[in-house]
Amino acid sequence: MAEAEEVTIFIEELGRLFDEYKKCKDDRIRVQIIKDIHLLAEAIDPDNEETNHFI
Repeated sequence: MAEAEEVTIFIEELGRLFDEYKKCKDDRIRVQIIKDIHLLAEAIDPDNEETNHFI
């Protein structure tokens, strides 16, 4: 698991990514944002085997 400071930064970035995702109209970009969200979720909790965290 990432350190507490890193987790805080990752969570803040997740919030920004969710905002971008909601505002984005381009499906291709939305897919990339979801990939980034999953990457950050993996960094926060690498032991979590759930692959659809936010979908």
